[in-house]
Amino acid sequence: MNVESRNRGLAALLDRLSHAPRRQLAFATLLTGLAGFVDAVGYVQLGHFYLSFMSGNSTHLGMSLAVSGWADAVTAGAIILAFVMGAFLGTLLYDKGGLLRVIVVLAAELAIFLIAIALATRGSVGAALIPVAAAMGTQNVLRQIIAGADVGKGFISGSLFGLGQSLAGLVQGKSRGRQAVANGLSWVAFVMGVVLGTSVFAAIGLPASLALVSVVITLMIAAVSAGWL
Repeated sequence: MNVESRNRGLAALLDRLSHAPRRQLAFATLLTGLAGFVDAVGYVQLGHFYLSFMSGNSTHLGMSLAVSGWADAVTAGAIILAFVMGAFLGTLLYDKGGLLRVIVVLAAELAIFLIAIALATRGSVGAALIPVAAAMGTQNVLRQIIAGADVGKGFISGSLFGLGQSLAGLVQGKSRGRQAVANGLSWVAFVMGVVLGTSVFAAIGLPASLALVSVVITLMIAAVSAGWL
């Protein structure tokens, strides 16, 4: 009986491991979609600033400095700093979180979003989105390596470059299609997130949009805890 139980347990473990890449891809796709959603909300609310795309904000910072646009420069700098500090916090939590590190990082991201919601409901719109940038930095710690593709990030230039590289490798027989699929799906998820974020923000406003993201993160925590992601 004990041998049979062990065999069943081993079979279940092997089954879970065989589905791990698919779960990782689903998890990374959700992360990228959320980043696109949040970026759209920030872009519309803040007037052409991003909350997860720091290359765009760095460009905006440089252009603002060039024309002495100090207010925009301060906004861009604050968002960039918040993102960096979020990545700092997320990395510390991930490194110290042990087996629960993914849940710990997601919980920290959720807590930051709740702070942002509290600020937004009090009318502090600009201040509310600075913590969201920190949350995006924290979230980027959870990116996944799937079939050699680095996916799940909140910025997709790397995914598009990786797509081009993987297609070149595929043509030459040096790589399999899974890497191209992972990179391509990451881009699609981001764009769909932007579409959804723009539409939802226009329909329900900032506090409710942030609340919706918080609900999704909560569901992701539950799914990771249950082994579904």
